[in-house]
Amino acid sequence: MAMSEEQSAYNPFRPGTGSAPEHLTGREPEQALLRQALQDITGPRKEDYGPLRGWAPRPLKIVGPRGVGKTTLLTWAEEEFKPLEADVVSLAFVPKRSTKDVFSGLLHKIATIPDFSKHKAQAQAYKLLQRALKWKTGEPSLQDFEDVLAARLKFRPLLLLLDEVMHYDPQMMSQILQQSQILMRRRWPLAVVLAGTPALEAHLDDVDETFIYCAKDIYINRLDSDATREALSKPFADHGVKVSDDALKLMLSWTDDYPFFIQAVGSEVWDAMEKQGRTEVDVALVQSVEQAVHSERVGLYKKIYRRIRNASLLEHASKSVAFIDADPEPPKPEQVIAYLEEGTSLKFEEALGIYNQLLDAGLFWELNDDRVYPAIPSFFNYFKEEYKQGRKSGRAKPNL
Repeated sequence: MAMSEEQSAYNPFRPGTGSAPEHLTGREPEQALLRQALQDITGPRKEDYGPLRGWAPRPLKIVGPRGVGKTTLLTWAEEEFKPLEADVVSLAFVPKRSTKDVFSGLLHKIATIPDFSKHKAQAQAYKLLQRALKWKTGEPSLQDFEDVLAARLKFRPLLLLLDEVMHYDPQMMSQILQQSQILMRRRWPLAVVLAGTPALEAHLDDVDETFIYCAKDIYINRLDSDATREALSKPFADHGVKVSDDALKLMLSWTDDYPFFIQAVGSEVWDAMEKQGRTEVDVALVQSVEQAVHSERVGLYKKIYRRIRNASLLEHASKSVAFIDADPEPPKPEQVIAYLEEGTSLKFEEALGIYNQLLDAGLFWELNDDRVYPAIPSFFNYFKEEYKQGRKSGRAKPNL
């Protein structure tokens, strides 16, 4: 039976794009926190275009390894905001651009309000906003940011999404956070969400703003098995596609409960089904995409391995992998750090720095039980094989 026009319209899985998949599951607690922030800034104001009657929400900080869906959560929040009487400004750092360009671009985004100049009741705030753009021919200052943002919040509430924050210039980040903190303390309708890998924590220490210590931390990692099953099966079911139990079991075995792999597996199976004009998924169909899925997985493994190698951390990574693998009980962070020190001349601070680099590279991850786990369990096997082959050949790098 051929697929219906609705079924073949698009692939509901979105691997590696940062876009919110058709069915986002397993992130309900995080979604609830974001929804609450949106509700807080869209609450009643003390007077027309004035501060909120209630408090502005605490800033949110989303931290997790690469590929677990941080950007997806930000995209979801942006979509969630669309029906509300509020706006979203998002910024993903582009390393090749100068700090001035990035900062100026952010201020221009905040200052862009289509059609608001047509409303007489908001004319005064609009004029303030235009005057605040005086920096556009020069370098923006801290006061410029405060003026633009304060004038902007007189129009409508604002959700400020800052992704890949570990790459932001500390001075620029300090400016953004300092003025955001002042305006939120004054109850202006502003919500700020920061997202990044574990390196974000150390980077924000360099910024050293009190704002950071008031943030609500959201740590995300792999999904649980039930959420993984739902994330894979529901998009098919929603489009009337029957997936056999054995086919679903095989797909699940390739995911590691890792969001990127979940989306990659679903996407490859969906494309194969569409290509064959089918409306059901069986084991044979899933097996037909095994090599494509394997290539997706290895592609990510290579990136993680390369990141570790380029940071000259292969020896330390190998030692960490062996330690974590040796004991069925996941170790505590301090145990891994101590083992990195053992038999070396490393001081504690140096071992801690290495541990944090490996954490940020995606070798392992700390869960809420204060234990260390492989960020992607299947990567450990890849790492050990590549490291062994690299040692034999003297290259200690992946086969590219």
